[in-house]
Amino acid sequence: MKSNFSKFIEDLENSQKKFWNEKYPKMGFDEKKKYWLASTHKGMRTQGEALGDEYSEFSKGWYDFAKEHEPDFDEIFDYVTKNLGFEFDWEEYNKRIEN
Repeated sequence: MKSNFSKFIEDLENSQKKFWNEKYPKMGFDEKKKYWLASTHKGMRTQGEALGDEYSEFSKGWYDFAKEHEPDFDEIFDYVTKNLGFEFDWEEYNKRIEN
């Protein structure tokens, strides 16, 4: 019998797979831009508050995942960085996604 925590993790993983495999591919380009803008803004804010490093959410693995699920990710992310509401540090970002 699975523990409640194991069941929770399994349900979460299944929900994420369903989003990326079923819902995300059906989204229009503008919806995808909005998704990535909201996700990036929330992630950077959360990481900044929790760790004092808003760029800690970015990594090579994160970037590879994004590119795997969104072939136009670089174009979308350019839009995202221009609409975050603060100046985006491309140098810091590039250091994170290269390692």
